[in-house]
Amino acid sequence: MKKNPIYLYVLLFFSTVGTFNSLASTFISSKAFELSDDFAKQMGLTTAQDKADYVTYMEKSVQVNQSPFAFLMVSLITIALLAIIYFLFVKRDLLKAHYAFIGQIVISYIFSCYNYFVLSSLFSVFSNETLRQRYQSSSVLALLLLTALAALFLGIILYKTLRLRKLQGVEVLDK
Repeated sequence: MKKNPIYLYVLLFFSTVGTFNSLASTFISSKAFELSDDFAKQMGLTTAQDKADYVTYMEKSVQVNQSPFAFLMVSLITIALLAIIYFLFVKRDLLKAHYAFIGQIVISYIFSCYNYFVLSSLFSVFSNETLRQRYQSSSVLALLLLTALAALFLGIILYKTLRLRKLQGVEVLDK
């Protein structure tokens, strides 16, 4: 009886959620952004200038998320996700599924770094220094969290890939 790769299913679930989030922000997001009073209050936007700055920031960030490079990266991430699903569920080739997963993690991390650096330049639209610093620090924390998740996913996949290759190498020698 062959063991099911539960770890891969869990990682695939989280990866799928992240990919759908990227797909939505790249292909579905509207270029126009409206700010409701309730949302502005939750975000701590108290003055009319703060609200106007936030709307400008969001509109520019949507433009960045819909750039040709973003389309390319999200398309590659999606293709890698589809390859993982194909190799895992159709071909039942765990090694190739692991390789596709490694590729997706690397591409996703490159895209996350790209977003961090490009979107960080947009913080200059905030005239309120406190808001600018808040959004800069939250963006740094988001990148750190994404780095930790990418490292965790990559560590798990690399470890399991090495074990799988070692097991397959032993099976080949036994035959």
